[in-house]
Amino acid sequence: MTDHTASGRRIRHFQPAEKATRGARFLQNVAKIDPPPRSRTKHKLTRVTFTVSRLMEFCSKRELQNQTGHGEYDWPLVVAKELMDNALDACEEAEVAPIIEVIVGPGSISISDNADGFPAETIAAILDYTVRVSSREAYVSPSRGAQGNALKTILAMAYVLGHQREDEGGVNADAVGVTIIESRGIRHRIEFRVDHVSNEPKVVHTTMPCDRTVGSKITVEWPNSEGLLQYAEGRFKFLVQSYVFFNPHLTLHGVWNGKDFVNIKATDPGWEKWRPRDPTSPHWYDEGRLQRYLAAHVARDRALSRDRTVREFIAEFRGLSGTAVQRKILAEVGCSHQSLAQFFGIDQVNRVGMAKLLAAMKRHSKPVNPKLLGIIGAEHFKARFLAAGGNAETFKYQLRKGQTADNIPYVIEFAFGLHQSALAPMPAPASRIAVTGANWSVGINNPFRAFGSTGQGLENMLAAQRISVNQPVIYALHLASAYIQYADRGKSSIILTDDARQPDA
Repeated sequence: MTDHTASGRRIRHFQPAEKATRGARFLQNVAKIDPPPRSRTKHKLTRVTFTVSRLMEFCSKRELQNQTGHGEYDWPLVVAKELMDNALDACEEAEVAPIIEVIVGPGSISISDNADGFPAETIAAILDYTVRVSSREAYVSPSRGAQGNALKTILAMAYVLGHQREDEGGVNADAVGVTIIESRGIRHRIEFRVDHVSNEPKVVHTTMPCDRTVGSKITVEWPNSEGLLQYAEGRFKFLVQSYVFFNPHLTLHGVWNGKDFVNIKATDPGWEKWRPRDPTSPHWYDEGRLQRYLAAHVARDRALSRDRTVREFIAEFRGLSGTAVQRKILAEVGCSHQSLAQFFGIDQVNRVGMAKLLAAMKRHSKPVNPKLLGIIGAEHFKARFLAAGGNAETFKYQLRKGQTADNIPYVIEFAFGLHQSALAPMPAPASRIAVTGANWSVGINNPFRAFGSTGQGLENMLAAQRISVNQPVIYALHLASAYIQYADRGKSSIILTDDARQPDA
């Protein structure tokens, strides 16, 4: 230690060695302090690993909101949309012009069609909540829906609604959701309830004969239906009747509590569009989508104890049904006489081989002309426009078709005009009609919230043209595309890109 004087004061500076000595003494003094007395032993919890059924994920409002993308007050609309989509798809797969009837009573929603009906094994598969059941999930094609969870969520909705006792703020332990499917001469009664001891859902499926041999009828029973259905009435009716805008071949009848709210015949029962049974194009797949498609086929073949060849798989694609082109592709890829399972890979996925297969299939086929997706047309839009109260002199129609950089074809149709009330001295805001959707299905909400990287959506663009939400206009915007990517499970928002080509714009 050294002392120095500055301005009459003594300042002490410690050298490093002395600092270390003083620190050691301090630690020795601290060590002599008695430790605090030990506390009493606390009771410990031994955690147990419980097994909870995945089916319980469908037994709460939160999970159903996640699955459907909509809150409980929109669930009647979800039922309408999903069952309408399924009915239209089924009719097109059966290659018949769809005739659909929607009946809403004090405590039920029923939708019937004239398709081939549900096979009993399909209904049994739908009740297996460990898997998704869909005839479109793995395909890339213009489809109204492909997620395979629509009916599963609908079966659980009535239970979840009945489980909550709004009047007492508690729960109804005896709640049960009932859905009835009538098809192919069989009436399927499906009860969805929960065993509250094991905390596992119970799906009770019973059958009996019925008179319905053509098409199918699905009836969903709603608890506490007076409030919920009343709240949704206006939007429910609008959603259902809006389907006629995008489906010229649709004949639609709707009844609400005994009174018709829509009764429209098809403008063109023979209208042509891309149907579910039309082969998909290899140009609609990338390597990831093709792997998913191949895996689905291999898994199904394994379940059916079947062993198909790569050649049979190639034959499913548009433009590749000829034996000569199949031989060329097999030779180029080096998989002649190989089974699909072997080609896919037994221990490891054959990504290199699949990339070669996809490239070869694209080389030996042509991209699909966008017009083959199906064009609704100005004539049909104008008929629906006039029936909704539109002014004929203001009607405008625009068509754009083209392909993305990845050869995904698309068709955009926009119809617009003034409602007759717009010509009155005091226009009525209630006369505004806006119908939007994709692949011949109507959106519960406007799915065109943002166009590409601009972030500007449909409503913003209309507002920029001084067409506010209070203007009495009628417009319909429809997008048909071989591949549509949604931002959520509820298909309420479409992800749009900037790479579309419009040669005819």
